This record gives sequence, structure tokens and C-alpha cells, in this order.
Amino acid sequence: AIILSVVNACLLRAFSKQNNEGYSPFLFNTGVNLVWIIILSAVYIANGAKYSSVSVAFGAVYGILLFAFLFFKTQSMATGPVSLSTLIGSCAFVIATGFGVIYCSESINIFQIIGMILLFISLFLCVSPKKGGEKISAKWLLYCLGFFLSGGFVGILYKLFGKSGASSETDSMILTASVVSTMLFFIFGMFENKSKHMPHITKATLLFMLFSGMASCLYIRLNVSLSNLIPSVIFFPVSNGGMVILSTIAGKLIFKEKLSKIQLTGIAIGCAAVVITGCGEEIFTFLIK
Repeated sequence: AIILSVVNACLLRAFSKQNNEGYSPFLFNTGVNLVWIIILSAVYIANGAKYSSVSVAFGAVYGILLFAFLFFKTQSMATGPVSLSTLIGSCAFVIATGFGVIYCSESINIFQIIGMILLFISLFLCVSPKKGGEKISAKWLLYCLGFFLSGGFVGILYKLFGKSGASSETDSMILTASVVSTMLFFIFGMFENKSKHMPHITKATLLFMLFSGMASCLYIRLNVSLSNLIPSVIFFPVSNGGMVILSTIAGKLIFKEKLSKIQLTGIAIGCAAVVITGCGEEIFTFLIK
């Protein structure tokens, strides 16, 4: 799941570097979601085509969140560094963790508090425009904020769905979400291009839609299942921390992103923070034993 999410991020960044005249993030994501529908329909039928009104309702809400999540993720990866975008988006688990503590009465320990404080320090170091090697725009920061918030609410939905009576109907829920998300992207894309000529879709664009759709569909499908198998306080931090590490490596090796020492320090602190948040208590117990 982690590897596929990084592959998807790199595909979005690579696509943004192409000469995409008349590019529409809404229509691009319409194509990506159509790939989702094809894959998920096959899986849904193969697994017995089970559904209920609860799974469809969760899917409809998830579809709206997915629309926001994919849009902001696509735009943040397209307008800024992959590594920093991934770090900011990955910190969304703080929202899901806070929800678990407040609403679901989950326990929180001193390591999780320390980890979250370190995360905020990490973010400050990473997005400081005066200290960074990569150009950071206000538009990119807004996209990252949307990426962060929508990702947090997706985490909350995962937790609620996992506790519902329809938790075994994951395929139905995600398929419904992909249909709703596709419709929203298409409608917004039509409004966006109403006064313009429809963008020309090249073979390269179709390939990016195909591979991005496959990677994003598979990693999100895996994450929904994993979030029900692994405690959220472990799953979200460790999964997101892995994405940050691999995205940083990919950003430097593939896209030659110029990150300053301050930003690299921020990323290192961020990676340490997610490990401390997710595994600090277990590591401490192991060490004193």
C-alpha cells in the first residue's frame, strides 16, 4: 500500500511536468475514477456483490470526501515538491487520532503527544519559504491544507465504517464512492470548460490516467482493509511515515528536488515523529525490559 501510494504521487508529479495544454484536474480525475470503477466492479462481482443501504450511504459520503482528497492531492503534487506535499498530507492522521480519542474514547499516551508536537515543528521547518530550496507558493500551501483536511476526514470515515454493521461490505462502499466521485469530477469539469474548448487528451494523458487510477485504487482499497486490521494509532502514523520517507527519496532521485538542510531536518523530525506517535510506547517498553 505504501509503495503504491508513492508510485501514484510520482505519476502525478511526472504528469504535471508534461506540456499539458488545457489541462483540467477535474477531467483528469474523472478518467482516474473511471479506472477505479472498472477495477472495483470486477472485484465487487468476484466477491459476491454484497451490499446494504448502510454501505451505500457510507460510500456516498466517502465519494464526496474522495472528490476533495483526490483533487487537492493531485494539485499539491502538481504545484509543489512531492516530498513536502506527502509529508503535509500524511500528517492528516492527527485528525483521525484526535477523533478516536474524543469521540471513540481511545487512550492517548505521552509518546503520542510528543510525536504530534514534533510533527508541528517538522511542518514549520518544511514549509518555511525563506529556508527552503524549492519554491513554495501560496496556492500550493492552500492545496496542501485541503489535502491535509480531506485526508483527516477520510481517516475518520474509515474508523466509523470499520465500527459499523456494514464493515464487511468494503467493495460495495468503495465502488459507490468511486461512482459518486466520478460524477462530481465530471460535473465540475464540464462547468470549468463550459466557456473553453475541451482539452485535447493525448495518449500520454490516457496512460497517466490508467496507471494513476490503478495505483491509487489499489492502495486506497488496501488501506480501508488494513485500517480495520491494525489499530489506528499504529496504522496511520507508520503507514504515513513510510510514505514520507519513500516520497523524499523518490523526489530527490527522480525529480531532483532541491531540499535545503532545514527542510531535510524537518522531514527527518517528521519521520521520527510518526514512529514515536505510533510505536513509542512499545519501543519504550521493549527498551526497559
